[in-house]
Amino acid sequence: MLELGFAGIHARPLELAGWEVVVVEADPSHAERARQRGAEPVDRPEGRFDAVVAPAGANLAGIDAARVLVIGRDGSVRELR
Repeated sequence: MLELGFAGIHARPLELAGWEVVVVEADPSHAERARQRGAEPVDRPEGRFDAVVAPAGANLAGIDAARVLVIGRDGSVRELR
């Protein structure tokens, strides 16, 4: 599972549900927040993911995932694939 751009907020609950989670956070202050939450953010995701969770408007170019879930600012969830 790939968490893209949420400062690690979804990582721990997903890990508790049994997922191996990779966190990508480009903003340094948000990357620090992810570390405080117990995640170790990476600069770039590598490989194929079962699913990716990303905010609306995220750049998903080059992301190889079977499913893509986009979360809107209002909390709505859309599946792109």
